[in-house]
Amino acid sequence: MPRCSVVLLLNFVPPYRTALLRALEGEVRRLTVLVSTDMEADRSWKPDWRGLDIRVARSIALPYRRQHPDGFSEALTLHLTVDLLPRLGFLAPDMVISGEFGIRTLQACLYRRLAPLFGRRTRLLVWATVSEHSEHGRGRLRTILRRLIAKLSDGVMTNGESGARYLEGIGFAPGRIFRIHQSTDLDRFTDITAPARTATGTEQAVRLVTVGSLIPRKGLRSFLQHLSAWCGLHPDRTLHWRLIGEGPERAALEALVLPDNLRLELLGNQPYESVPGLMADADLLAFPTLADEWGLVVNEAMAAGLPVLASSRAQASEEMVTDGENGWLFDPADPDSTEKALFRALDTPPEQRTAMGGAARRTSAGFSHEHVVQRMTRAIDAVWSS
Repeated sequence: MPRCSVVLLLNFVPPYRTALLRALEGEVRRLTVLVSTDMEADRSWKPDWRGLDIRVARSIALPYRRQHPDGFSEALTLHLTVDLLPRLGFLAPDMVISGEFGIRTLQACLYRRLAPLFGRRTRLLVWATVSEHSEHGRGRLRTILRRLIAKLSDGVMTNGESGARYLEGIGFAPGRIFRIHQSTDLDRFTDITAPARTATGTEQAVRLVTVGSLIPRKGLRSFLQHLSAWCGLHPDRTLHWRLIGEGPERAALEALVLPDNLRLELLGNQPYESVPGLMADADLLAFPTLADEWGLVVNEAMAAGLPVLASSRAQASEEMVTDGENGWLFDPADPDSTEKALFRALDTPPEQRTAMGGAARRTSAGFSHEHVVQRMTRAIDAVWSS
């Protein structure tokens, strides 16, 4: 089968995705990436497009706020690309892969329908990074739009079973849903050696690390209160929680009165290349998110050899974490579930945590860019040949 030329439509290219795109470029005849912006305003990353054909389309950015039915709100951005159809007409791709379910993907559907009028055979894959928790409570108008896209596209790639269940519920046929998990640059984390530990008081502190924006959706304040309660019941134990990231929750976290045996370290945004070392100097990852379509920090922590205390409301947790083997699962909206998982994780002996970290690293190997590209090319081939 001849290799396809592909145009990939995204909001922007985060640094953890560039290696994946370079690998995909080697599997297709031509890869062009059209982005709405070089980087979104709330991201501290610097674009790294070396070796990739990435072009910035003319777009209008419209900020808005979404109120999630689980009780938190988040600031989001809607990108309206105004020159997408002429760009696609000029590039004349065999395959369009469009990220998410907005107006951009609806325009890609229109191009897919118009292309045969000009003697071109084009197929459309939607790349829907969604989960049932992340999409819970979407409005009626948005649901109608997504059902229309399901009818007009040739297939959809999603990142796990939860995403597949959601997509089937809005009208995608099961045979057109391709499960393709999220991946990151594992070598950045597997190559890091954790520094030597130093004792705190009579015994070492248990060190937790969390990486991500300090926003309500991440469930940080509630989790900190659970940590405080645990420390109150264990005055002879010490906890150290390191947060890497920035956001509007910082002031509220700093304002909380903490017990003397709980240290909260707020590092703010850190350079992308510094995160692996800061993560490796920990005993476990804490990931209390209230809703995440995936959660790449789980991949990263496991690659670094950390067991994961993970929210079941993230698809990465469902797909990667086996409770008691490479981490501990809990529902952050259920105080009893959170408390039980926290007690189990913090009562796990250091040597057992180390063994669980080894199991986590082995799990992470199955979630590499190589595996993702293999699945993406199979999805492209399947849709192209249909």
